[in-house]
Amino acid sequence: MVEIGVVILLSVHLLLVDIAMVSPLLCVWLEWRDSRYDDRLAAGASTTLARIALGALAGGIALGFLLLAIRWWQVDRAYLSALTSVPASRLWFGLAELGFYFVCMGAYLSLWSRWRRRRIFHRTLAIAAASNLMIHFPALFAIVSVMSTRPELMGHALDRADFQRLLVDSEVLSRVVHVWLASIAIGGAVVMGLGLHFARDPQQRTGAARIIQRGALIALVPMLLQIPSGLWVALEIPESARDPLFGGDWFASGLFVTAVVSALILMHRLAGIALGDHNPNQIRLSIAAMLLIMLLMVGTRSRVQKFLVRSQTEAPDSTEWTFIANRDDLSLASAETSGPIVEP
Repeated sequence: MVEIGVVILLSVHLLLVDIAMVSPLLCVWLEWRDSRYDDRLAAGASTTLARIALGALAGGIALGFLLLAIRWWQVDRAYLSALTSVPASRLWFGLAELGFYFVCMGAYLSLWSRWRRRRIFHRTLAIAAASNLMIHFPALFAIVSVMSTRPELMGHALDRADFQRLLVDSEVLSRVVHVWLASIAIGGAVVMGLGLHFARDPQQRTGAARIIQRGALIALVPMLLQIPSGLWVALEIPESARDPLFGGDWFASGLFVTAVVSALILMHRLAGIALGDHNPNQIRLSIAAMLLIMLLMVGTRSRVQKFLVRSQTEAPDSTEWTFIANRDDLSLASAETSGPIVEP
């Protein structure tokens, strides 16, 4: 039950972070529609989305710390060892970047009316917030995740050169691209949801229909690109992680196959909405399907990650990096061993 709860919490965390990452760019697009076509509905959707982005990031940060506390409580040696190998200055800089996001998006909202004649500068605030989040955080946590499966990288603090090498590591890059595509798809679903909300007003249904169509298209394109992106991720992960994914573990395989089938069905629905099918039930089902796919993929990744960490730590003649946590003092120790790590 604890594992299921962690998967749900992680899914919600990733959902909120995805919304926060891509929403500022969608705000700029909606603002552009307002300035070019005098689309007041798009302007309202832009300010609403900016508020959603701020709330999503705040919620995502809170859940992130909660998940970190759960890993601490469970004594997740591999992940915590990888996290503590990242220089503390890099982590503090990450907190500053989160503050930068809040400043930029707060200014974007507060200066909406004042900077109507300075749209380039106004939009730059949102673009800076989005790019800051998208460039730094998916890469940082992909590096931590990859390091947790590579014992040879843990046990010492990463220097700048090590960190830069990991930034261009093919496994890290594949995960980052996958996260970017997922965030854009989620952003498209949020736009559809906003359109559905505005469509309740009969006077706004025409404009809402345009937003819904564009949102479906925004979601559809990255969903299609997720196919080659997912194959790239699968090819880059170690073979011991692919085995449970492709039949080695019935539970992981079942989650993965269900997610893929659901994604294919979702793409069909999104294509219909993008072509003009604005049935509210279809839109709601599409949004729900996207949330289900995220939950299934997070569950699959968590299951595969467990197999991968176990295979790495139980490999003979390997150096075992053990995270020693007694809740009061943290240290890293390495021990030459041919035996497995004792599970908490």
